[in-house]
Amino acid sequence: MATIVAVSRQFGSGGARIGRAVAQRLAFRYADREILAEAARVLKMEATDLEPLEERTASVWERIGELFALGAPDTPFIPPTLPGVSESQLFDVEQEVIKSIADQGKAVIVGRRAAHILGDSKEVLRVFLHAPLQERVTLAMAEYGFTERDAAESVVRGSDAARAKFVRALTGKDWCDATLYDVTLDTAVVGHAQAAELLVQLAQGQAAEALPPVEPRTAADRDAR
Repeated sequence: MATIVAVSRQFGSGGARIGRAVAQRLAFRYADREILAEAARVLKMEATDLEPLEERTASVWERIGELFALGAPDTPFIPPTLPGVSESQLFDVEQEVIKSIADQGKAVIVGRRAAHILGDSKEVLRVFLHAPLQERVTLAMAEYGFTERDAAESVVRGSDAARAKFVRALTGKDWCDATLYDVTLDTAVVGHAQAAELLVQLAQGQAAEALPPVEPRTAADRDAR
């Protein structure tokens, strides 16, 4: 049985929602933003001040999205001033926080490069959640309140680029390279509920054959099966 489920996810693929569901089903600790909060405590800073450094300014894209959700701004967006801590310093501290959580076991860790930091271990189930761009844009609009589809798409693309750049710097590989993970799931095909169910069973060491088959989404898909 895996004692850690480390989830890497594309923006808008439902990673946080699925991660919480898996943690609840397994009675595991759920770790996401608390990693940043603990890093901020160690660095004696506010978590909001450190956000611009995470995943190479991924949070900046989220802030742009918040502005566009309220309507196009009258003036250009100016990224927040970066704090007096380097990306490498924040990464080092978050890495130690993630390893500490993993050492305690029974946790679902979403984002913050945990799937790559924890490496290849039988106790870690490394997961990558993805979905087609337009599916993720639709989810982002629903969950983050975007009023313009183009604005939502810009945020999704920007977040993808930021995360991919960081993972390449960390691993030398493409963020979407399936060999970096134990399992990859297209959440638009599988669905959030069944994705969570699949990860629960995999974490418990149950054979994938025991899972119910995934029904194709369209008649054309069924005909092609």
